[in-house]
Amino acid sequence: MRLDTLTLTLLAGTALLTVTTVGLLLGAGQTPEWLPAGETREWAPAARPPTIEPIPPQAVALVWQQSMFSPDRKPDLVTGKNQPSSLDGIRLSGVIIEGQAQWVLLRMPDKRNLKLAVGSTLDNGWTLTAATPQQATFSHQGQTRELRLPLLRLPPPSNVPPITLPDVRTP
Repeated sequence: MRLDTLTLTLLAGTALLTVTTVGLLLGAGQTPEWLPAGETREWAPAARPPTIEPIPPQAVALVWQQSMFSPDRKPDLVTGKNQPSSLDGIRLSGVIIEGQAQWVLLRMPDKRNLKLAVGSTLDNGWTLTAATPQQATFSHQGQTRELRLPLLRLPPPSNVPPITLPDVRTP
């Protein structure tokens, strides 16, 4: 039997990989080799950092009005209780009633979902006062608004007659 060079190369590679695998399984290369310990160095004490004078509050207030990196920047929008108190854009997407616990699932105008318990308040000041299986009642400064679940309806029945298959006798 005569072996060609490709077969000899593959046999040599297989033998080398087998020896390497057996050596690794027996623990070769698992002991770390540390460098010799060096001399300890004494570090000079660090110089005390310079003290910075406090910035006057008037200068800090100007940063909120106009950024030094963006001259056309407008003041930051105020969030929280000062937002316009409206339920526009908020959709009721679900109601959960489990015993005494009641929650509503809301879809906010910014496309995020919110789970709100009865008695909790939204960021714009509206408080969830009641929840029924089909609606949620909110109140704010003496006003009351209701959000209702959308009533899904089936499309009207089709006027097209159903498909009929031809009557074919079996052979």
